[in-house]
Amino acid sequence: MKKLLALACLAACTLAVAPTAEARTYKIKGEVREQAGGYRHVVIIKNKSREWLSCEVWTDLDPQPHHSSRLGPKTNREVIIRTMAEEDTFIPYGFCRTN
Repeated sequence: MKKLLALACLAACTLAVAPTAEARTYKIKGEVREQAGGYRHVVIIKNKSREWLSCEVWTDLDPQPHHSSRLGPKTNREVIIRTMAEEDTFIPYGFCRTN
């Protein structure tokens, strides 16, 4: 019984902390663009809300410095993280908050 109660609490706590996909007001994705001599790493931020957002983005290959952007309601922004990269893959990271 204690084990079942602990699992139920863990599930409830996880749901309370982790937002659902529908609740998220932004999306962050990465895109590699081929160019002469290498690749360009671009992080794309999509603001799906009606609020202004302040965002920080980075990649696994370039964790510092974070790149800051401010997005208006229902807009997208492309942030170039690296030009002339040798790698054709990367993992984008980031977060946004409302202003």
